[in-house]
This record gives sequence, structure tokens and C-alpha cells, in this order.
Amino acid sequence: MSRRWLVFWILIGCAALALRLYRLDAQSLWLDEGNSWAMAMQPWPVLALDLALPNAAYPLYHLLLKGWIGIAGASEWALRFPSVLAGALSVPLLALAARAAVSDPQQRAVVALAAALISLVSPFALWYAQEAKVYALVLLASAAMLWLALRAAQSDRPADWRWLLGLAIVAFFIHRLTALLALSAALIWLFSRPRRYAWPIAIGLLLVGVGMIAAMASGIGSDRAASGASIAADPLRALWLTFTRFSLDRWPGDLPWFWLVPWLLLFGLGLLRVRAVPRQTALVIGVMGGVPLTLFALQLFFTRLYEARYLMIIFPVWVVVLAIGVIPQRASALGIGLARGIGALALAGALITSGLSLFQPRFGLFSGDPVKEQYREAIAELARRVHPDDAVVIHPGYLRPLYAYYMARLSADPAPPPMTFANFWMGENNYSQREWDAERRVALAGYTRSFLVIAPDHARTVDPPLPGDEYGLVGNFWAFSREQRAWPCGIWRFQGVHLFCQEAPEAYITGALVQPATPATATFGDDLQLLGYTLKATTPAGPGVYRAGGNIPLSLFWDVRQPLREDYSLFIHLCRDCDQPPVAGDDGQPLAGYLPTSTWLPGKPARDDRAIHLPPDLPPGEYRLLIGWYRPDDPSPDGRLPVRGAGALSAGRLWLATIEVIGND
Repeated sequence: MSRRWLVFWILIGCAALALRLYRLDAQSLWLDEGNSWAMAMQPWPVLALDLALPNAAYPLYHLLLKGWIGIAGASEWALRFPSVLAGALSVPLLALAARAAVSDPQQRAVVALAAALISLVSPFALWYAQEAKVYALVLLASAAMLWLALRAAQSDRPADWRWLLGLAIVAFFIHRLTALLALSAALIWLFSRPRRYAWPIAIGLLLVGVGMIAAMASGIGSDRAASGASIAADPLRALWLTFTRFSLDRWPGDLPWFWLVPWLLLFGLGLLRVRAVPRQTALVIGVMGGVPLTLFALQLFFTRLYEARYLMIIFPVWVVVLAIGVIPQRASALGIGLARGIGALALAGALITSGLSLFQPRFGLFSGDPVKEQYREAIAELARRVHPDDAVVIHPGYLRPLYAYYMARLSADPAPPPMTFANFWMGENNYSQREWDAERRVALAGYTRSFLVIAPDHARTVDPPLPGDEYGLVGNFWAFSREQRAWPCGIWRFQGVHLFCQEAPEAYITGALVQPATPATATFGDDLQLLGYTLKATTPAGPGVYRAGGNIPLSLFWDVRQPLREDYSLFIHLCRDCDQPPVAGDDGQPLAGYLPTSTWLPGKPARDDRAIHLPPDLPPGEYRLLIGWYRPDDPSPDGRLPVRGAGALSAGRLWLATIEVIGND
């Protein structure tokens, strides 16, 4: 290899690495990434045993990820970095494969550069290179297998075939689907040179492939696609979906249709040009692309379950065909007198639309918009508000890894154990309203407040909503709190995940009245009365001692002498020097605005559960907790209600309690 080519491979690899590191942790982990972390947290013997289990789809990845976590930790950035590295290495490998696909030295340079540029900025490849999943590693292994298959078919050297066999064995542990590439490589070996009994052996291998797909279809079933877990597609629709995903990582309708024109043109030119490459090259491209694609199309006749990521094993063939399409075409080959530079123009259009797609609002990975499910943001909202005695429900139950991952990182306090309802599972049970009511009553009995973390698109696969509803049984219970004689205390909607808060005047089901642990008497204005408060414990030291980075869980009990005409807002300030701005606090109307003071009635006490989130770097020591009421249209001290009672301070503030902050060790 010349020094010039060596410099090219290094530069393209570095560029690929830099691009894949860009905004690496800007998006929250989504469902499958949370599962990757949970799997990697299992003991080494369990993960090692998975290597021998046929139903473990990608056991080697979890072993590698566990080892990496031991070195780099489990931050979002660290979890995704192995995919970044695999994705970056795949770019020069794809260029090598494209270079090996043509024999003319000048054309080799053209197709290598084209393959490098296409894979460098491919939105599809970039997505999986920034995901804590196995598919970037699958791309790397598939690209290497394609390159080795091209070399072996052209040279027929035993050493090249042995390298390909060794890589196929390793790839099988990376992802079981790479067995289809191993099958393709065996077919290439059979037909790259005259072999005895080639056709009978080939038929046997294809039957093995059909058996693999049949096993996959029986394991998947068809109900998941029908209930919305995945895209439902027949083989023809799957081809179009694959084209749009491979091109710009979009579904049809997510982008202007004309963005696909250069990709259609480049792919068509590539298919025409493949007819003119050496026989062995055409054989490799046709078999390694066509056999897995045909077998996937076969399973779609039975499951209708389409996942573009499962076709990652043929993405290298796609890139090579596109790169070959850049080679100047002869007019006779096209049948019309097209300009010799049409391939270059199509490549330029493909690269431009790739860049537009990456920065496209709402969908682009680098657009700044949330394109992955926002579990981090939803659970951060929960972590800032939750009390240790709250009920936390996650739905569906397989969101548990993400709850465990983010609660441990977003709060210094122990997270309430999440509740799940196991009867909702994969849409297999006809779970009735009566059964749901009975199970929920048992689960929530004795709680006074509950939160629901729900991923609607996933929940509908196990808890189907009725026509016209947004949610099924679980989501509707929290979404319509008022109809259930409970107070809603907040609804927060994030990309792909929603958070609901629901509070009851008395304990759920049992009806036990809730009383303040510390009675207090103070009056704000003329008619708004404080009855007392409860500080809850989050540390072994008990109520009043809290960790930096955790919460101060506070319940305030109120009554009014007569109905109020205005809706006031409450402020809670934590301060050491209370003449300076507070170091932490909370502000807003009771129950996030769902229990305005104008609705309060005399003799019907209202409870307002709040949490003051403490900054992780808050210095240890004693702090004072101050509260007060103000008119929302005038947040200045002049807009505050005067306060009378023990602990009353100037500027409408009441010294409620003194708390101690300890370090987060």
C-alpha cells in the first residue's frame, strides 16, 4: 500500500470518528439502549453463557460493553463510544471493499473515495454509530466480510477463505443474523470457481437459510407488528422502506420526495455498472446482497414485521453499489447519450441531501431537536419532584432499566421501587377493565400520591387504546384524574414518553386522612391559613437532613377562612444568608396549577406536596426554609401576601424550618 493511500485511510478514519463523536450525548438513551446497559450489568458468567445460547441474539456485544464499562464508566457518552469506534472503522473498510470491487486502477480511486464519502455522512450509519446497540459493530463485521469475500473470490487463495471463515465465526457471536452472510460466503465459494456438487450443496445451504428465517418468524410472531410495536410491511413495501432508510434514514413522508432522486439515480447507475464488473465481483455483490434480502422478504410473508436495522448486514453492499455508480458510464451502457459526469452529479446530490437530512428539523440527528425518546428529561422531571413515599408506576414494564439508570444519576436519594403491571404483556392477554381496577387498587392502597412514566408508542402494544383514545387502561387512569376524584398534580409530555402526577386528598383506597407531622399556625393575607407541614426522610439521619443532589420532600397543609378571589402562587426558598438570592427553591401554583387557590373551600383542607431539588455542589451546612404567597402577575416583594404567625419575617416570608445539608458521598 502506497503512503498516499495510507494517509487517505487515516484521514477518512479520523474524519469519521470526529463526526460520530459530534453531539454524542445530546440525546437521551432510548429503550433499546437502556436494555443494553441492563444486559451489560449482568454477571460475567451469565453473559459468557449467552455465547452458547442460540436465542441470545448478540452475546459478544454485551461482553465487550461490560468490559468497556469497567474501564470508562456507564455515562451516555461511554455507553455509545464502542459504537462510535466501530462505526468510524467501518468507513475505511467500506472504502476498501469498494476499491476491491473494480479492477481498473483509476476507477479504484474513484469508487474508494465515493464509498468513503457516502459512508462518512450516511444518516443511517451515523444513527447506529451513536447508539448503544450492536448494529455499528454488525456494520463493521459485515463490511469486513464483504471486503474479504471480494478478495477471496478474485484470488481463490486458501488463506483468504480461511480469514473469511474466521471472521464469519466471530461475527456469528456479534449478531446471529450474520449467519446469513456466512451462508452467502459459502455460496460464493461454491460458484466463484467450478466445484463438484455445487448446486446440490447450494440448495442445501438455501434450505438452511429458509430454516433460519422460519425460526426467526416463529419467534417474532405477527402480533407485534399488528399492534404497533414495529413497522408492518409486505415485501414490496419493505424494499421501498429499506431504500429510504438506507438513503437518508427516514420513513417516506418525513422528507421532500425529491431528496431521494439522486439516490435513485446513483443506485440505478450502480446496478447497471455491476453488470460490467468482473464475474467474481458481480457474484459477491449479488449473493451477499440478494440472498439475505430475499430471505428477509420471505419472512415478511408471514410476520409483516419490518426492522431496517436487521438489514444492516447488506448495507455494505448498498454502499459499494452506490460507489460503483459514480464510475463514468458509456452511452451504450445507458442506452442514451448521457453526460459522462452524471455519476459525479448524483454523488454530489446524495452527499448534499445527507447533510440536509442530518440537520433537518424534528428528524435530523444533529438538528438539536429530540429525535430519540426523552427518558432522561422525563425522569429528570420526576427526580426533581418525587417523595420517598410516592408510588411510581412505569408502563410498559420493560422501561424499568431506563428508570433505574437515570434515577441513579439524576438524584442522590434512593429511588422509590417502581411498580409494573405484569398482566400487560405483548398484547397476549385480554385484560379487562375489572381486572385492571382490582390489581390497581391493591397496588396503590395506602399511597397519597403517584407518578406514571409511560411511553405511549410502546404501551399501546401491551395495553391497546380504544379508537379515539391516546392511551389504554393504565394511561387513561392517570390522564383523567379529575373524573376519579383525585387531584392531578402535573402532566409533562416529552418526545416518546409522558409523565403524569396524581394526588388524592386522602390515602388511595384506604381513605385514611393525612395529617401534618408538624402543626403550625400562620395566616397569609386575611384568609389563607397554614395548618402545618411534613418534612420526609431521605437519609438514615431522618427528617431534616438531606443530601446535596437530592430532594427536600415537603408537604404543606392549608385551609381558607373564606373562598379566595385570586389564584396565588407559592414560593419556597432555601437560604443560608436570606438577604441574598436563594440557593434552591420551588415556585408555582399548588399542584402545578391543577389546584388553584380560588377553588379552595373553608373546612376542606388542601395538601400541596412539593420537593426542593438541591444542587449537587451545594456546600454542607444548615439552611433555612422560607415560604410565602404572591400574586403571579407581580412576583416582586410588593406582590406578596403579608404573613402573621410564629416565624414571620419581612417581605411576606415565613421561616418554616431549618434543615441540614450533607455531602453526596
